[in-house]
Parts: sequence; C-alpha cells; structure tokens
Amino acid sequence: MNRLSARRRATALLAGAVSVGLMLAGCASDSSDDATNGASSTGAFPVTVDSAYGDVTVDEKPERIVAMSLDWVGLLDILGEKPVVVSGEKSDLDDYPWLQGVYDGDFNPDLVTAEYTDSPEAIAALEPDLILTSVWGVDEQLYKQLSAIAPTYVGLKTQEEGGDTSWQESLTSLAALTGHDEKIVEETEAKYDAALSEAAAKLPGLQGKTFQLGVLSAEDQQLWLTEYANEPLEALGLTPGAGQPTGEGDSIGANAPKYSLENIDKFTADVVFIVTHEYADPGNKFRTAFEADPRVPELLAAKNETLVYLYGPQWLAVNPPTPSSVQWWVDEIVPQLEASALNTGA
Repeated sequence: MNRLSARRRATALLAGAVSVGLMLAGCASDSSDDATNGASSTGAFPVTVDSAYGDVTVDEKPERIVAMSLDWVGLLDILGEKPVVVSGEKSDLDDYPWLQGVYDGDFNPDLVTAEYTDSPEAIAALEPDLILTSVWGVDEQLYKQLSAIAPTYVGLKTQEEGGDTSWQESLTSLAALTGHDEKIVEETEAKYDAALSEAAAKLPGLQGKTFQLGVLSAEDQQLWLTEYANEPLEALGLTPGAGQPTGEGDSIGANAPKYSLENIDKFTADVVFIVTHEYADPGNKFRTAFEADPRVPELLAAKNETLVYLYGPQWLAVNPPTPSSVQWWVDEIVPQLEASALNTGA
C-alpha cells in the first residue's frame, strides 16, 4: 500500500479516530445524489464540477492526470483514461488485486511528504492538468496550493461532512472532467447492481439476517463497529445487527460501539466480519488471541459458519467499494457464505 493510502486508512479506518469528522457518513448513493453534484455530461469544455472545497473548472480535456491514490485508477479505467503517474510504488498493486493488469504506468513515492500530505512541489514538477486526491490528505489551505498548479478534485465531502464520496458521485464528476457522457455512470451502476443481485441470489438463507463488522483499532486494540461496507453487505440481503452503525443520525463514528477481547460475546449477529489489518495488528497477536478465545466457537456466527475474517485487500475492496473491487470481493467472500450452514440449512 502506498504511504499516503496507508496513513489515511490506518488513521481514519483502523486507529479509531475520536472525531466524527474522521468517520464516513456512508458510502451509499442514489441517482439523485449524482444528479446534484454539478457535473456536466455534454463533453464540452470548459466544464465545472462541485467539490468539497469549491468548484473545479477544467478548460480543456486533461492529458496529464496525477492520481494521488490507486483508488482513482479503477474509476478512470471505466472511462478509458489513465493517469500519467500514481502516488506510491508499484508494489502497492499487491493490495489492489482487482487492478492487476489495469495499470502498468509510473508510480512516484515522493508525491507525499513525511507527514503524509500531498507535496505541491513534487506534484508541480509533473506538470499535471488535473490532480485527483482526497480530503484525507489535503486540507483547504493545501487545496488552494494544489489548485494553483492544476484543477484539483478531492471528492464532494469535507472531513466534517464524513469525508467520503461514493464511487457513483466520483465517477460522475470524473466523466464530466474528462469529457465523457455521464450515461456511463448509469451503465456501470446497472452492472454493479446486477453483480450484487446475482451474488444475493446464491444466499437465500442469509436474506434478512443480521450482520456486524468490526475493524481493529491500532490505538486502543478494540474492534470498532463501522458502516464503511454497509452498502455491498446490505445489497447481499443482510441487515445491520445490534450496534452496527448505519451512517445515519448518531449512528456513526465516535458513537459506534467498540469491543475489546473481553467483549467478544457482543458479536451476536447472524453474520460477523472481523478485520484485523496489518497496520493495527502487525504481529497478528490480536487475531490469534481472538481465534483462540473459547467463546468464539459459541458465537452464533461461528455456529452458522458465517464468521468471516477479512485480510487487507478483502477489506480495502469494500472500503470504499468500487465496481471492480466489489466484483473481486464477491468472488472472494460469497463462496464461504454460500457454503455456510446458515445458507444451506445444514
């Protein structure tokens, strides 16, 4: 994983940030959200789209796109576009197996500073005409510096608003910024929904069953329930279980339940996903202790054979979800759920 992505994810997703502003307000989006993000579908330039820090205007079709995360590569590929460089190193692709063969261009590990923020000087040297980054590594002041170099898109929501933009919203904006018809968003979303519907059809025994998803925090070594992957999980037919955040009202971020090893029995849902990422559990001690706990076999999910441990790429694939990552994730995870006692009635 590149340093920037690692820092952002380790801090915002695994370290258990105490501010609601560092938590997602939910990844799900509907067509009405896409229609209000200010993106144009005419393919004409100049074009202006909304962003978290203000309007972004591109005067002509970008030819030198700099992507500050591999998360942008899959969306650009849908549009037939490629960045001239991606922040990080080629080995970062190991954490994004769904992008294998999609991008074979240049990487640059020096596009971020030692503080894991975007480096205006290094980026400017590449002479970009569009910069794709996010609010997790760019505050409003830095955004102004980057925008002085080239039009800079950071997504639609500030950290205070949850910080995350759905792939549908980002693809709509990217289509406008690169001169493509936004109908491609509808076509892509139809395929995305179809893939999840097909997967759900394989899981009749899981329809309406509850789920919980806990992500290990590096700071306090507790499993934080998080709504980050709710969209694809609910599309499979599952419903949030006890304490599972929904991203609505108070059910987000710092208000979400946190369970230590002493509280393993709080995982009462029919299906439970446990994420012990390498940045939070480098020695695999927590995961080992969790699996060895004698209470784990007594969990309902364990008896259902639906206690699922997610490793790095399996977690990144749904956090945030994208069309290519979710298709890969479905192929990885659904077979276990399909063969489970809960699904087969065994």
